[in-house]
Parts: sequence; C-alpha cells; structure tokens
Amino acid sequence: MIIWKGLGILVLLITVVCIALMSMLFKNIGSTEEMGTAVGIMLSGIAIWFADRKLNAPEKQRTFIDKQTRQEVIVRPDHSFFFIKMQYWAFIMGAIGVVMFVANLFK
Repeated sequence: MIIWKGLGILVLLITVVCIALMSMLFKNIGSTEEMGTAVGIMLSGIAIWFADRKLNAPEKQRTFIDKQTRQEVIVRPDHSFFFIKMQYWAFIMGAIGVVMFVANLFK
C-alpha cells in the first residue's frame, strides 16, 4: 500500500520517470542500465527538491486568527510520501543515487 499526503505521490512519479529515461539513455549510448538507474535516482532527487520548493513556497501558506485566543495560526501545505516530507526525499534519493553510482564504478 502506498501512503502519501498532498502531492507526495510526485516523489514516486518523478523517480520512476527519471529512472526510465536515464536507463534508456545509458543503454543507447552503450553503458549499463544500472549506471543509468543510479544517475536517474540522483536526478530525481534534484527534481524532487525543486518540486518541493515550488509546492511549499511561502505564498502557499495561509494565516488565520484564532477567535478564542486571538493568536495567529499559520497553515502550511504538507506533501509527504510514506510519512516523510517531500524535501527530505530529495536528500534520500540523492544519497541512494550516489551510493549506487559509486558501487557501479567499482563493479
């Protein structure tokens, strides 16, 4: 079961598209598909980072006044995938891609 909140499903979609494109590209230039997968995961980390910056821009947050306490309440958008915020997935995918890339270099 896939769990996401907001547009967190974009983590999966961006990763699948980047992996597919890079695997095909690396296969066509004579390199291994595993190297293309590693580069695709690294690129998906970058794409996820920029998507998160766009989706969680400061102008997307809203401020309300609580009637009882007269305090401001700031509501921000929440986009997560498997309970991990989208901004952290960028680092996770980048790290996985780097590890795979280095592992393929020494293969």
